[in-house]
Amino acid sequence: MKVFNHPLSLNFVKHTYLSFKKKLSLIRLTHNFFLQKTKINGKTIDLGAGDGSNLTYYDFIDHKNAEIEKADFFKNADNRINLEQNLLIDENKYDTIILFNTIEHIENYKNLISEIYRILKIKGNLELFVPFLVFYHPDPKDIFRPTHFYLEKILKDQGFEVQTTLIGVGPFFAAYQNIFRYFKLPLFQTIFFILFDILNKIVSIFSKDFSNYYCGIHVSCNKK
Repeated sequence: MKVFNHPLSLNFVKHTYLSFKKKLSLIRLTHNFFLQKTKINGKTIDLGAGDGSNLTYYDFIDHKNAEIEKADFFKNADNRINLEQNLLIDENKYDTIILFNTIEHIENYKNLISEIYRILKIKGNLELFVPFLVFYHPDPKDIFRPTHFYLEKILKDQGFEVQTTLIGVGPFFAAYQNIFRYFKLPLFQTIFFILFDILNKIVSIFSKDFSNYYCGIHVSCNKK
């Protein structure tokens, strides 16, 4: 298992300010930075993509060789789909499946994982992200927060090979993520983020349980 925290650089501070102006949360910003090394290829479906209007992670993912289809229950989605039921999609169809900020909203999540495995090609990839230490956000409902241990278990039980990365780690990162989202002034948010980030890095030197505080989990999965 790996850990990813953003670099404290001028480039990241710039993106932090611009992202706060767009009303993005800190965890989504940090996950976007993590995705800079992610490359997707081939026929791809993005499950839970909403209406497709706010998918900022495509500004960071290398997707130039991917043919992307967006699916959700929204009327104007590329593919209108019910993720609580069996997917009306042929098996072994997709090279890549994206499932970001979605599984926590699904009651029948084990069936969804099973269906994803079915429609994914052999040696295909699932890129999954789920928030953990973040606020309750019903859209339209918010069901659960799996730990990295449980998320790995249900994916491995299905037959996936998994590589897990904890995103946004440390007590001060978690505190900032959940407190300062209420302050809507981008410059103010950015200044306090830098202060909290410095404190977070100091604590990481001395704390043995530093990585127990994490705001999100990214799992890259391969179908055997």
